[in-house]
Amino acid sequence: MESPPPSQSTTLFQVIGGLYILFGSFTLVSMVQNSSVCFAPLEGQTGLMADMMRGNPAYASYMRMLFFPGLLYALVQFGSGVGLLRLSALARKAALACALYGIVAALFTAWLTLTYTLPFTLAYTLQQVKNPAMLETTRNVTLASGYIGIALGLLYPLAAFILLKRNKIPRYVIA
Repeated sequence: MESPPPSQSTTLFQVIGGLYILFGSFTLVSMVQNSSVCFAPLEGQTGLMADMMRGNPAYASYMRMLFFPGLLYALVQFGSGVGLLRLSALARKAALACALYGIVAALFTAWLTLTYTLPFTLAYTLQQVKNPAMLETTRNVTLASGYIGIALGLLYPLAAFILLKRNKIPRYVIA
């Protein structure tokens, strides 16, 4: 007997699974770049992240501390995305765990952004502005991008958690 046509919930799992694969892949690629900033000597490194870590030892400690949980999260997120595409009930549970972790991580990241990243980025960015007439616009764009990043960082795992919690993997009877 053939399985029934895809339902709205199976399409939902495929969309979330595809996004989990995409975001997990992006995270894995960024982890490779972050590993050099987090664990190599900061002397001689350039860029905003290296400057932030040199300027604030607490921020550097947080970034190093979050590296391995972030790497594990990316691997589980990628794997659960593949499993969601295959409509695996175990993958749904792993994806729920990823969404829950994502909510907690987004809240912590929001605090980290408001406390360390945004003030440093704002000061760093404003130093680069040569036209005094652009200072206010640059300040507003930098702050808005930080706040939008916080909102989006929380929105996706929250939406994924709600959708995954409400929908179950359909079971098909094979005769």
